[in-house]
Amino acid sequence: MIELIDRLMVRGRLEQKEISELLRFRKPETVEYLFEKARMVRAGNRRKAAEIWGRIPVSSYCKYNCKMCGLRRDNQFAKRYRMDEKTVLSCCMQYYRQGVRGFYLESGDDIALSEKNMAQLLLGIAERLENVKVVLAMGEKPLSAYAHWKQIGADGYVLYHGCANEQQFKKIYPSNMSPLLRKQCLWGLKEYGYQAGTGFLVGLPYQTMDDVAADICFIREFCPSIIDVGAFVPALHTPFERERSGNGEVVLQIIAIFRIMFPEAHIIADPTLDRVMQNGRFRALDAGADVLLVDALEGGWLEQYQVYERRTGRLSAPVDNVEQCREQLRMRGLSL
Repeated sequence: MIELIDRLMVRGRLEQKEISELLRFRKPETVEYLFEKARMVRAGNRRKAAEIWGRIPVSSYCKYNCKMCGLRRDNQFAKRYRMDEKTVLSCCMQYYRQGVRGFYLESGDDIALSEKNMAQLLLGIAERLENVKVVLAMGEKPLSAYAHWKQIGADGYVLYHGCANEQQFKKIYPSNMSPLLRKQCLWGLKEYGYQAGTGFLVGLPYQTMDDVAADICFIREFCPSIIDVGAFVPALHTPFERERSGNGEVVLQIIAIFRIMFPEAHIIADPTLDRVMQNGRFRALDAGADVLLVDALEGGWLEQYQVYERRTGRLSAPVDNVEQCREQLRMRGLSL
């Protein structure tokens, strides 16, 4: 395994079988060696810098019926809401007052979030706040909308590709959802100049380690600017509500692999990691991540945005303290 990690360091890539082998057969000393190399790459190429992005859950409506998501269309128990422009701007101001300069606007695939509505919102942010980064995660939209939003101020866009294995994709996602369309949207985002991002969940039902390796290889070929790998966390009132959560240790390894593959990419320390392991996001920073995604909003929005269960066993998801998050970054030698 040490030889595979050294090969990854030299070549910047591994073949699918090699990735699968590295993830399957791991020892603590091997994993720590991988993390050490990932941190070394980050220090050399990111100048020990990190960012904090504040997540804003804009809408809990979704047109799709994905089997693992609490926002799925057929979940009659989901709390549905849609923030208006004033509310989103208020959330941005909450983060801004806490010194956060990156906003991660996320929602279900809500058809009511039109090109015009989002454009008006982006203009409102640009008029009121200076030197901020806006990253969107709004699902599949017309290419014209992507082009318009980029033109008026959106910096990045994250769209999970789902599953590279189409057979697995069909088991997880609804029949009216196309893996080809997802990929076309991703390439469109790149064409329009976005910091284009993608990712996937680890630990989904039916997923094998070979599937995970295939997802890594797809992302390797896509060469994203933003990478978000999360752990599957069951959500109530979904077909997968009784399934086991994903393995956070595997997610950390994948983050380290991606850091070595993509020295300059933004790699997100995803909040799902805190649901499957203690201090999951901060351990992701130790594995090479450089973006801490925080939930620090007042007003109860996070309790309504139930993509997954925010309390699992002994682990829960309280509102983040941004200053404590900064201290965790400083303790790891990461500047903002």
